[in-house]
Amino acid sequence: MTRSLQPGANLPLPSGAELRIGIAWEPERPGGHEADASAFLLRKGDRVGGDVDFVFYNNPCSACGSLTLNQSVGPERQAFHLRLGDLPADVAKIAICLTLHGRGSFAQARRIDLRIFDAARTELMSFSPPTASMTEAALILGEVYRRNDQWKFRAVGQGFTGGLGPLATHFGVDIREETPAAPPPPVPRATAKVPPVSIGKASATGVLPTASIVRHSAAADLDYEILYPGAYTLARVDLPRGRHLKAQSDAMVAMAPTIDVEGKMEGGLLGGLGRLMSGESFFLQTLTAARGPGSVFLAPASPGDVAALDLQPGDGYVIQKDGFLACSEEVQVSTQVQNIARGLFSQEGFFILKAEGRGLVFLESYGAIHEFDLQPGQQKIVDNGHLVAWSQSMRYELEMGNPGFIAAFTSGEKIVCRFFGPGRLLVQTRQPRQFGLWISRFLPG
Repeated sequence: MTRSLQPGANLPLPSGAELRIGIAWEPERPGGHEADASAFLLRKGDRVGGDVDFVFYNNPCSACGSLTLNQSVGPERQAFHLRLGDLPADVAKIAICLTLHGRGSFAQARRIDLRIFDAARTELMSFSPPTASMTEAALILGEVYRRNDQWKFRAVGQGFTGGLGPLATHFGVDIREETPAAPPPPVPRATAKVPPVSIGKASATGVLPTASIVRHSAAADLDYEILYPGAYTLARVDLPRGRHLKAQSDAMVAMAPTIDVEGKMEGGLLGGLGRLMSGESFFLQTLTAARGPGSVFLAPASPGDVAALDLQPGDGYVIQKDGFLACSEEVQVSTQVQNIARGLFSQEGFFILKAEGRGLVFLESYGAIHEFDLQPGQQKIVDNGHLVAWSQSMRYELEMGNPGFIAAFTSGEKIVCRFFGPGRLLVQTRQPRQFGLWISRFLPG
């Protein structure tokens, strides 16, 4: 059962567990200011051992690899993935924080929520700090700390004067001054000094800002980046030597010269035919870092978004036609045959895809991807044309939006699915069929 904590309360965490610490806030930009999560791995005296212990948008993974910061496709806006068993022995505490850019305060936030999940996505605890009277732009949400070889979480909810820079300095991080300073006097010789950390948000290379960060998939042990999120998205996957990636045959945009490409029928001839009938390619490309590490760049077929899912054993997904982009080599991709009623009346067709196992899956969409995280007893009705993927454990029923049989048969957008929680449901914000109907009005003839 989920525990809702009050400020100062604490609860033990499972020993050696993999945890997801999700942070959500409303509105997206409190007082018009951008918000960002950060964390500090603290040693003796509540100080970082070095600047690499500061995990934030410019350094999304700790040096030890035990803590990574990810943008979230779930109800949380950002999330940390934490492997307690991999933390160095001298790390005594991790401070989980949220800061605003600018001169605002968290009093302008209607709500802030922190939730902790285990590897099976079971919610362990939640914390919603009171912010109505806050005047600060930095907030220490909570602490993961070690006490007598037992890891615990403490709800804090304490404001901190200043922003991210003063907060990081408080924990011992050497922050670079972003404003121009007078040129220093010449020095007689160079000194081997570690440069300070910059908290400025630099634009990525290219003609458009990407607003992306490098993320780490704990399930696949791969780094990846989602570039240009929300419009004309591009995904980059970094493959260590010997690792493989399976992708749609037309998904590869660019790759390192160390990568080999081979076309394979996942699941044999029947699997290839099933994918073809479900709207996917007959062959999947296998991209292998055969001659050394290298990056692969992937793009969806339509103007839209890319979502990344970490799969755990027993946590498979059913994927709508045109929804699969790529996956790591450990993930099994197969076709699933629907019953005749669902295949006849739904826009999914008779075949849909199923992805299961432990690893990383990339989904593509037309438009942006929105997630509904249904709890037990909750329901959601979705137009079939907007479906992207859903947890394979979810039950769903086909319904006709129009009362008449003929009307339902001839009006695809009136066929809907009723989903029953618990489970995760991903939908796309646009529908290709509706766009085609709209643009056809402007074509000659």
